[in-house]
Amino acid sequence: MKSTEPTPNRHEKLRRALAHLERGGVKGAHAYAPAFRSLARAGYILRPLHYWSFLGLTALGFFMLVVLIGGTVTVCLTMGFVPRPVHRVVSAGPVVFLGVSVALALVFAAAHKIKARSIRLPKWQDL
Repeated sequence: MKSTEPTPNRHEKLRRALAHLERGGVKGAHAYAPAFRSLARAGYILRPLHYWSFLGLTALGFFMLVVLIGGTVTVCLTMGFVPRPVHRVVSAGPVVFLGVSVALALVFAAAHKIKARSIRLPKWQDL
């Protein structure tokens, strides 16, 4: 038997998700990043990070690290000014860089999932 309750739209689901996060003590930019808020205002609703899958969070963390650290290394090498930390990243090699990026991305994902579990967030589908 189907429910007669209408399916909530994505804006309503986002409102409910943010309310659950706030009740759990996750507020402001920690609950929903400013970039996500801008996209939501433009009509593109992304789930708050605490509602993402572990694999999705790991992929996002890895992408952010590679872009930020890789971009920093590229800019420094292009400018000809290589500070000691950047030199260490370069001299460690790409395998170490990718390994550290994966490890940190896993920590990023685990931190979000552990917090979501500790405050007993409902699943996105259940909002």
